[in-house]
Amino acid sequence: MASPVTLFIVEGESRDLRFAEKMKELFLKGRDDLRVICLPAAQNIYMLYERLAEEDFDLDVVEVLRETVPSAAKCLEGVERDSVDEVFLFFDYDSHQNNAPGCESDALVEAMLLAFDNEHESGKLYISYPMVEALYDYRAGQCQAHSGCFVDNSEIAQYKKMSGEGNVNVGKHMELPQWKDAIAAFVLRCKCLLDLDEVSFGTYRELVTVDAIFREEKRMRSEDGSVFVLSAFPEFLLDYFDDKFFNSMAPMRHLKFDDCPREKG
Repeated sequence: MASPVTLFIVEGESRDLRFAEKMKELFLKGRDDLRVICLPAAQNIYMLYERLAEEDFDLDVVEVLRETVPSAAKCLEGVERDSVDEVFLFFDYDSHQNNAPGCESDALVEAMLLAFDNEHESGKLYISYPMVEALYDYRAGQCQAHSGCFVDNSEIAQYKKMSGEGNVNVGKHMELPQWKDAIAAFVLRCKCLLDLDEVSFGTYRELVTVDAIFREEKRMRSEDGSVFVLSAFPEFLLDYFDDKFFNSMAPMRHLKFDDCPREKG
């Protein structure tokens, strides 16, 4: 019997796809019981929402991409929908897209999170705040991001430059040591964002969810006009694997909290 297929659907066809392929190589390679395929949506989350909403979400996202995105169709050659067991979507929050003006973007993301809440059905959505470059926007062993944790709405368009300029992680192409540092930093930052007393595996699984992060990001953008930098990829890995993975990737006793550059509202 053929191995069940897991799909990683990413927004873009360059850096997004490269990160997904590297994650597959480092953490899911060599499993006989799993076949992972990475494919691009070639559109942002708001464009995808509009396409699905036109049909009242009766369309299957995998078949939509097969029909509309040539590079995705190529990745899906020989793959029947019934053989796909899990679907994970990795998209950017970037609310400054022209097709998601102002506060409407939060309503669209909320609708997408409701539509994509189960990897065995329509798919499970993970969001990078503000965009995919958040993966390498960290300082090893510390909670603060390289860019300074918070990105003002007015500066989101410049985030790619802000996150990469002078960042030692960029030139290392995110090999395993960099992924471990990024995952540990993600846990530290979630502790800060959600104001948690401590983060063990149990408390993480209970309190750090896609919905909880979005609610706080939505509040912060509404009240403070900013986005808190978080990557979707570490979030997925920490949800996908067990407590041994969590404890090996995020040994809290070795990590350092910095003075917060700005008090939360």
